[in-house]
Amino acid sequence: MWPSRTIAFFIGFWTLCALALSNPIFGIVNYVLVYQMNPTNTWWGRPLADLGVRFSLLAAATTLLGMVFGRKHVPSIRPVVSIWEIGVLALVLLAALGLAIGYEYGPHTLTVFEKLWKMMLFVVVIGRLVTTRLNIRLFLWSLVVGTLYIGYDAYTAPPSSFWLGRLEAIGGPDFATTSGTGAHLSAMLPLVGVAFLIAPTWKLRALAAISGGLAVNTIIMCRTRSAFIGLLAGGLIAILAAPRARRYRIHLMIGVAAVLAFSLADEHFITRMKTLTDPKLVEHDPAAATRLRVWQLAEEIIADHPMGVGPGNFTRIIGEYQKEHYKRSSHNTVVVCFSELGIIGGVVLLLMVLGSLAYLFINARLADRCDNPIETKMMVYGSLISVVTYFVTGLGTERFYCESFWWVMVLPLCINRMVRREMLDSAEAMLPVLSDNDSEEVSAFGRVDPSY
Repeated sequence: MWPSRTIAFFIGFWTLCALALSNPIFGIVNYVLVYQMNPTNTWWGRPLADLGVRFSLLAAATTLLGMVFGRKHVPSIRPVVSIWEIGVLALVLLAALGLAIGYEYGPHTLTVFEKLWKMMLFVVVIGRLVTTRLNIRLFLWSLVVGTLYIGYDAYTAPPSSFWLGRLEAIGGPDFATTSGTGAHLSAMLPLVGVAFLIAPTWKLRALAAISGGLAVNTIIMCRTRSAFIGLLAGGLIAILAAPRARRYRIHLMIGVAAVLAFSLADEHFITRMKTLTDPKLVEHDPAAATRLRVWQLAEEIIADHPMGVGPGNFTRIIGEYQKEHYKRSSHNTVVVCFSELGIIGGVVLLLMVLGSLAYLFINARLADRCDNPIETKMMVYGSLISVVTYFVTGLGTERFYCESFWWVMVLPLCINRMVRREMLDSAEAMLPVLSDNDSEEVSAFGRVDPSY
């Protein structure tokens, strides 16, 4: 007999697969949940692993099929291809070029490239489906539920899940390490906060509050300095950029979250964070010293290979520059992109991050013209904090090949497409009740605004 959790997941997964065939947004929800739960790597998922089913592949496949069979639920988007998505294509093409001219071609590089293009394909799909208000809400709540699961998994983790006092092997493969978990949850916290603020019922608010509390507890157990720095940067933005309509409520939430985090922080966590401000401790910290040396070597790699060493090859080639660092991760999202995809790839990455921030700026300006201005401002606000938090965290841990990093980066584009659609729908709805001259003016208004 399967455990009850196994049965619940199995039923829920196939239900969402069936729903995705008629409305592909349920495929997005399904994939996001599977990604965060990683069922086949859990005790309750062992019976599922024996089935030999690739759940993430099935979730993605039903999403794509749903875009064909359930075309009426696929939102129209303008423009059909954005500049940001051209950046996605550029990164994939540069990675493909790296296979041919990079440092070494083999099964590992091919596996990394395969992950990259599949990941980016799904990001493009998100940019097309998560573009209505309802779909964005569903996407946000799938992240809330996934965060809740990871937080609960961490809360109930056995002692064997800790290494040197730090939590390991929780959640999906992209954040199974302590740094990955901390980075992921740090970026999810602002989005969980947005879900709390826009939740229509107290039950959903309670769900978001529990999810956020467990996420904070898990981040503390990870004791990841890069995530802590990212949260500090995100927290500063959260205070300064809080929308006027909810400013006092948001500042109160931030204060409560800070008190909660402080009450949960133990001596081990505080001692580790102190190394960020004490030069003597940094000098004697092996991890910090190693990272600095790896980044110095990365500069030499970039100088010697301006077109990149190819996807997944950084950990191999660095051993040729200093053999004791063979297989050592870059621990930096920007560094790994510049190293593996070349200077052009690194520039494209930075431009895409700036593009995400630019979309958020435009969204904030146009929020008052949407169907629900306050909710739109909350979405923009949470997305801004999440982008800043994840990017800053990514400067201390490698997130370039992590799916949730790109989900956060594409969300501003999704919100922008929602904003444009609602503005155009409002303008078109006004046309029948206006005079001919006014109709021409509104029609022109509808044509001008999409250029933002």
